[in-house]
Amino acid sequence: QKYIHNPLLIHRRKFDIRTFVLMTSVNANTKVFIYEEGYLRTSCREYSINNLSNRLVHLTNDAVQKRAEDYGKFEPGNKLSYNEFQQLLDKNYPDLNICFERDIVSQMNKLTTDVFRACHGKLDPKRRLNTMEVFGLDFMIDDEFKTYLIEVNTNPCLELSCPLLARLIPTMLENALKIGMDANFMPPENFTMKKTFIGDPCPENRFQLCFD
Repeated sequence: QKYIHNPLLIHRRKFDIRTFVLMTSVNANTKVFIYEEGYLRTSCREYSINNLSNRLVHLTNDAVQKRAEDYGKFEPGNKLSYNEFQQLLDKNYPDLNICFERDIVSQMNKLTTDVFRACHGKLDPKRRLNTMEVFGLDFMIDDEFKTYLIEVNTNPCLELSCPLLARLIPTMLENALKIGMDANFMPPENFTMKKTFIGDPCPENRFQLCFD
């Protein structure tokens, strides 16, 4: 591995991008879906390559950052949405015309597809009848806007530590269960469910198939 020494910074602070991926395996058929919304995780300390011992400078995950006195000082829960990041790009790099969806998300989606194309045969070697899992993938961008996959998490954090995640994560999980569970557990014939809520909690599925 090589340390990314020239990361793109937000107000001189390091960040990475967390995305969610759903893998389902039904009758030995593996499918992988990318959730269309993720979020940025920021550091609350200014970045310096001269100080490698301070974890708050280099590691953006909550397990590290939430111990800092400045946690949440710059962004709620040290998190930013894709739209907020696009606004920063427009403000700080107007001449480059960087479109996050076109230029960055496309790179992340390609890397995600390559990862599961390479290892899907090892993720469910016994080919169980039905299985599903949500993964958290972490990406970084360097100062030339090249995107790197730095980590795949099999147990991603689902803590609702800020308003952004309180909206994003429950909807993502509802979407994942709709794909991975609902189709395999249909209600019995003549079953009538009493409506206890108004509207569908998951009216539009936001996972996109990237590997089949």
